[in-house]
Amino acid sequence: MTMSRQPAEVMRDLVIDARSLTRTFEVGDVRVRALRGVNLAVARGEFVAIMGASGSGKSTLMAILGCLDQPSGGDYFLEGVNVAALAEPELAKVRGERLGFVFQSFNLLPRTSAIENVALPLFYSDRASDGVHRRDKARAALKLMGLADRENNAPAQLSGGQQQRVAIARALINAPSLLLADEPTGNLDTKTSHEIMETLVALNRDQGVTIIVVTHEPDIAAYAHRVITMRDGEIISDQRRTPSEMGEPAPGSAALVVDKSAETSIFRSRDRVRPEGWARVSPLAFASMVISAAIQAIGRNKLRSALTMLGVFIGVAALIAMVAVGRGANEAVRRQIQSLGTNLVVVVPGAVVSGGVRSGFGSASTLTVADAQAIRREATAAGLVAYLMRQMTQVQFGNQNWTTNVLATSVNYPPVTNWIIEVGRGVSEEDEKSAALVVVLGRTVYRQLFAHDENPLGATILVKGVPLRVIGVLAAKGQSMWGQDQDDLVMIPFKTGERKVLGVAAPSQQTNLTALYPLPPNPFNLQPRLTGYVNQIFVQAASQEQIQAVIGQISQVLMRRHRIKPGDLKDFDIRNLSQIAETAESSSKVMAILLAIVASISLVVGGIGIMNILLVSVTERTREIGLRMAVGARRLHVLTQFLAEAVLMSVTGGVAGILAGVGISELISLFSEWSSPISFVAMAIGFLFSVAVGAFFGYYPARKAAHFDPIQALRYE
Repeated sequence: MTMSRQPAEVMRDLVIDARSLTRTFEVGDVRVRALRGVNLAVARGEFVAIMGASGSGKSTLMAILGCLDQPSGGDYFLEGVNVAALAEPELAKVRGERLGFVFQSFNLLPRTSAIENVALPLFYSDRASDGVHRRDKARAALKLMGLADRENNAPAQLSGGQQQRVAIARALINAPSLLLADEPTGNLDTKTSHEIMETLVALNRDQGVTIIVVTHEPDIAAYAHRVITMRDGEIISDQRRTPSEMGEPAPGSAALVVDKSAETSIFRSRDRVRPEGWARVSPLAFASMVISAAIQAIGRNKLRSALTMLGVFIGVAALIAMVAVGRGANEAVRRQIQSLGTNLVVVVPGAVVSGGVRSGFGSASTLTVADAQAIRREATAAGLVAYLMRQMTQVQFGNQNWTTNVLATSVNYPPVTNWIIEVGRGVSEEDEKSAALVVVLGRTVYRQLFAHDENPLGATILVKGVPLRVIGVLAAKGQSMWGQDQDDLVMIPFKTGERKVLGVAAPSQQTNLTALYPLPPNPFNLQPRLTGYVNQIFVQAASQEQIQAVIGQISQVLMRRHRIKPGDLKDFDIRNLSQIAETAESSSKVMAILLAIVASISLVVGGIGIMNILLVSVTERTREIGLRMAVGARRLHVLTQFLAEAVLMSVTGGVAGILAGVGISELISLFSEWSSPISFVAMAIGFLFSVAVGAFFGYYPARKAAHFDPIQALRYE
């Protein structure tokens, strides 16, 4: 081991001061000592060549000097800072701002322009700058290398010498204290090799760049001020050369003239502040750097990125469309609920007990008009109260006939149950008082008795043989939640039905009490036999919160009026239609949630696709990851970049999926009768879910990339 003695004035400005460096590798059970106590001092402005046979330790020494590897023992001072003791983030900072690398294989990013390759280290520098500033600095570095006219060319469009000069420009972009060139001419022909070495000589001579070149070619080493020879992990010679001994350009070679006009924008701005004084990059600049790098990476593989986004796109589009369909189902249920009436309670007759046999609800005629009036008077939580008498019978007009439900109702029955008059008018108080022979038709009965677009107003139809004048037609309600046609009915005044049309029913006459509100069957077919008896009483609670209160008040009123003792069998039953409506709406919501869950499965599948593609991408881009680490990327940079790529792909697919889902929902509404209202909540959930999918499934590949060893990644084949 030797270390040449430097002049005193040089020793005061050392760039490298390595003391007793050792490096031991463990390969299975074998320990390989690559460096054996190397001592090396390099002053600022020197041009040093390190030579040696394969396995001599020169590449290992270069990796340690470049902070790509750490020594097993000894100290390494770079500009006065012992970098051998630094952690990975600090080493990355040193690589990015104090060192420049030139590699044998160039290590340029494919499908990326020369100017973008040169600007790569600026992404990871704490001296954060915007895109315009980065391009200006990269353009100046290319101009310095004589490549101002090739800045938009991809590496495949450049010659080997031009690619190496792009790599040199990239190494110089942050005005490093030390330029490390590992076999920079190994893949070049003789003429181009000497052009590159002349470039390095010019940089050293004119710009004062400290350069260390690793080579095994004597004619390349001849360009250096010092030639250090290594063998078996030790320095065996350290020779200085006089100007007369320096290498000359190869015959016929054209030495590159460095463009000094670009010097100002690069080397005159060189920061000589020691590492402990380095500034911290702002979060905004860091985020901008990560997103820019991720966008560039995605842009280099457009088709693969688009296919990767497809899974998330389909998942979000399906989620938006399915939620819209589910909301349409909820709207349909809500309309059905509204058609039943708001805050509605229905009182029906109770059961008959005969010979110990109990009949079902509705088998007794126990409710009267007086009961309805008493409820209206005494139940303080009640609003409107209505009642009806119902029979299934024949209606006839001309040669057309139809069997339907005939409802003899109180005047306020339509508003209580949300019936709307579409044509003509409804039953009035005067009609009720005079028992007028008038009738209001349901939409189904109108279609069965009258021709299309025929005006029924004023026409006389027969209801159970009694002529009644048509005064109005009800608006359609459609089917109920139980699949029954709510429009298959006619309405007449209660007194008209009681006194002139329905009267006392024969036991054999069929009764249907479930046309609008389902009731258990009536095995005895009993009908009101005395004046004032009704089939049902409808009570509208004053508010949704008072439904239970009104049920209790109705029960108290009827038990008192019917002389029913506590614990006895009631001859009436109270049904809360709001509970039925809530159950139906709840079922509809559950179905909508299930549809959304099914759609979300596509998002998970899309996330798995993202993970798969990123794992492939990490493997393919191993050398790129090593390069990024070499030019200053920390593990956090690599992690966030790959994570940002995953999230960007997922979010882009998610946004496109939202637009597609909205379009599909609109098409469903346009070409079918089913309403599909867009849910902004579902859109927000779809967007957030796509972000979460990208982050969750992108984390493992990103973490794997971030934990690569820089030197091993650079040597990956």
